[in-house]
Amino acid sequence: MTFLRAKLLVFCLAGVCSAFGTEQQFLREPFGVCAHVSRGELDIAPQGFSLMRQIGIRWVRTDFDWAGVEKQPGVWDFSHLDRLAELARNAKMEILPILDYDVPWATPAWRHLKEWSNYVRRVVSRYSGDFRCWEVWNEQNMHGFWRDSPDAGHYCELLKRTYQEIKNIDPELTVVYGGTAGIPLTYIENSYAAGAGDFFDVMNIHPYNWQDTPEAMIPQLKTLQALMEKYRIQKPVWISEVGWSTARPPAFFGKLLDAAFRMAGVVPEQSTVALLCDPESEFAGALNFDTKSNLRGFKAVEIVTFRQLQELDVQKHSVLIPAIGEAFPARYIPDLVRYVRQGGTLLLPTGLPFYYDLQADAAGNPVKVQMADHYLSQFHIGWEAWWTREGVPRQETYQKPGPDFNGKFEVSFQPSGRFLHDRNLKKGDRFIPIIEAGTEQYRGAVAALYKLNSDLKGNIIVCTTTGIAETVPEERQAEMLPRTYLIALACNVERIFWYNFRSAEWKADEREAHFGIVHADLQGKPAWTAMKTLAELCPSGSTVPVLEKQKNVYLAHWNRPDGVRIWALWSAFYPEKVKWNIQGDISRAVDFQGRPLSISPSDCQVSPAVVYLVGPEQISLR
Repeated sequence: MTFLRAKLLVFCLAGVCSAFGTEQQFLREPFGVCAHVSRGELDIAPQGFSLMRQIGIRWVRTDFDWAGVEKQPGVWDFSHLDRLAELARNAKMEILPILDYDVPWATPAWRHLKEWSNYVRRVVSRYSGDFRCWEVWNEQNMHGFWRDSPDAGHYCELLKRTYQEIKNIDPELTVVYGGTAGIPLTYIENSYAAGAGDFFDVMNIHPYNWQDTPEAMIPQLKTLQALMEKYRIQKPVWISEVGWSTARPPAFFGKLLDAAFRMAGVVPEQSTVALLCDPESEFAGALNFDTKSNLRGFKAVEIVTFRQLQELDVQKHSVLIPAIGEAFPARYIPDLVRYVRQGGTLLLPTGLPFYYDLQADAAGNPVKVQMADHYLSQFHIGWEAWWTREGVPRQETYQKPGPDFNGKFEVSFQPSGRFLHDRNLKKGDRFIPIIEAGTEQYRGAVAALYKLNSDLKGNIIVCTTTGIAETVPEERQAEMLPRTYLIALACNVERIFWYNFRSAEWKADEREAHFGIVHADLQGKPAWTAMKTLAELCPSGSTVPVLEKQKNVYLAHWNRPDGVRIWALWSAFYPEKVKWNIQGDISRAVDFQGRPLSISPSDCQVSPAVVYLVGPEQISLR
């Protein structure tokens, strides 16, 4: 996440990320999933519930859409929710309903609290005997979900009214703060300042880190806990969405890159790509970039660290991918400029590169500081968006290959709304659109090659859509899952819902269609088995995991209800060979898929795939 995370981890892990004390606590049904069992998956809910129970999941989160029960004003239909309640009772599953969204005659909902309250009363009173926890909205800090400009004060008004309605029905019902997209601290603090802390029983977030690793949550959760302490909010924290999608990268993107590299003078078969990733500083960089799909024609792909970046040889590594996403620690930008000045080719595959500098605030917490084009101009890259210049559209209505790339690929790009231009070029530089995009009134580019021949002598390939590198292979998803749950639990999160259970799979390269841990036909992915293994080794009633980091290796340990101690070991980025001291016997060792392992008493190779050890009282690395 940031080059400062390594320092932050020492602080976070020393206190097990606990905000409210260190007394021993026990897990209570910590494992949940999201599933659309109140929508299109109702018919297959019995099979889904059976598969969930097989892997230790008892909690399911789903939308109780207002528009789904009141399709016309005053005409109510609860038949699908009645059916769900019956199925959940029969399967002994707990449901977390989401009270959310609006109806055409009362939008946005926060401006129509009388109508909203009527919906809340009808739904909650009908199902309060079955469902004891109620989440109020979903990702209200996002315009598309809030149906209006997100405003924490307005959400607080809706939350207060909902809380009062629910508690009037039954004071023992639990009100859950609507899960926010990410951990937007400013938004959350504004809601607390408006009084939201008095109107929920459980705090709730969606700490997605699609372009990073689960370990990025550690400082994020610590910062949230500090904010809650500031407002004296001593309430449980849940994560009601988190996960990684296994969608394929857009099929055309590899062809696009191949064509762009060749136009830049790079011959993939003769070239080695440097992928920046720095374990020492906990910077994932470009680790999640799918090289097998997008760089399959290259001679080799090698990982480099910040230390190696300072002296990277463009003859040995003719292409460098420093990061995916829009954030990068600015202290290393001079090294990137030097690399391009010497003739290297930079690939910036997603978003507006270097738009944020990764820094730390006064308390040492990681923050992204907006830099706009302060650094982009150093690379001769120009850009604009609707928030920078009047007349620029929020979203393009067409995309097509640029003139120099006609016939080389067919575009299937997600809309970007971030457009590249040539206004920062110097004499000798060329701007070559790879994908032109715009509307009837506007023309720009969302992917471009900057072929430089001024003070900079290399090339820069930029693609501004944010969705290109937000997916992982199935095996990587399975590696992420147990790490996500163990980190969150160790950081005092009470319950975690993986998003989601079933992949709809309506399109191979659509991110939203592949978050599930089972396929559309309900066949398990590797993540399904990873969940089963974790739940067997860390069942409800276990002690809350204790997490620490030694020599780039994470160690979590807990006691099962039978008193047996379990250990989980992993590294965040790539395999680490370690020597260890083990006190006590290892009665069983398995990998993240539950497969038996043979473990040496003196050393071990630890990787991003969790290894579980049953029995030892203490493990330390040396």
